[in-house]
Amino acid sequence: MSFTKELESRPDNKVRHLFPNALSFINIAKWQDTPAPERDWTIKGRIPLSAVTLCAGEGGIGKTLLMLHCGAAIALGRDWLGAAPEPGPVLGLFCEDDEHELHRRLDNIVEHYGETHTELAKNFKATSRVGEDAVMAAPDRNGIIQPTPLFKQFQTAAYDLKPRLIIIDNSADVFAGNENDRAQVRQFVTMLRGMAVAANAGLVLTSHPSISGINSGSGMSGSTGWHNSARARMYFKRAITEKDEEPDPLLRVLQVMKSNYSAAEGETINLRWKNGLFLPVAGMSNLERLASENRVDDLFLVLLDRCNGQGRKASEKLNAPNYAPTIFAKEPEAKSASIKKRDFQEAMQRLFSANKIRLEPYGAPSRGTEKLVRQ
Repeated sequence: MSFTKELESRPDNKVRHLFPNALSFINIAKWQDTPAPERDWTIKGRIPLSAVTLCAGEGGIGKTLLMLHCGAAIALGRDWLGAAPEPGPVLGLFCEDDEHELHRRLDNIVEHYGETHTELAKNFKATSRVGEDAVMAAPDRNGIIQPTPLFKQFQTAAYDLKPRLIIIDNSADVFAGNENDRAQVRQFVTMLRGMAVAANAGLVLTSHPSISGINSGSGMSGSTGWHNSARARMYFKRAITEKDEEPDPLLRVLQVMKSNYSAAEGETINLRWKNGLFLPVAGMSNLERLASENRVDDLFLVLLDRCNGQGRKASEKLNAPNYAPTIFAKEPEAKSASIKKRDFQEAMQRLFSANKIRLEPYGAPSRGTEKLVRQ
């Protein structure tokens, strides 16, 4: 029997015993008439099982909260941004939020799901490294990335727990190599994938994009090795227009930038901050239109302040001579911006709905006159 035939015919342990320095080959022939296994996911289309997913976002954008929400959803067996993940254990290492901050953030998430911390704790295991050494991988004197004692500790915990999801937040804290060195980046991501495979878990590594990654909209940072080595990548960002305007600071966009194992690449999920977490927005308005409305709303308030400061009264009554939309449309700022009476009428309704303006009585009570003021 040839050397190669010997390798193909014997179980791996016997092959290694007979040929300790030999390669092990996959027996492709045994796949004949056997259906290919289904793809396993932690979050279908977004976070593959036994692989590394990158989640980039600027500092303070809310990516840690996003991942805590994801982890809690899996631990509690609940939905996450329209997806229904299979429930299971979750393991997280957090380098930017201490225990008190994790407590505050998880409070809102637990309340959102109508659950308790006691129930969450059954499947959610978290450790914080704020103020401590958090390096999991560093180059040796030859520039080869090596695991640190922390990596080995965390790896052991992953093997024991067998989580559905592993969260490591943030790459800047745990990777001491050169993020621009493709070889070092790939070695680190390979280490993480080895952990994910052995634990049969989806692993999400959060990161900060570079200035060029923000400006280009790619969300990338450092070497392309990050993008190429990960099997999936998401970018969590502010909702901005093509003119780089942010119409609503409470809006966010989660975009799937890469998904090797599905057609989900390009998926965009619109989110809004509500009650301490980001939740999907159904039918979110066009950002360009929303930005335009905000400009009209802002000008309405500026002109209202000017009127009141000058002792003039602005009314919300359509037939009044001092009807606010009518007099505001005659102002120079409105004319130069081509903002019409109808635009101010719509703005007034939005501002009333948002409790940003109100009516205030003035003059003799018997007259029942009111003026517009800021809330």
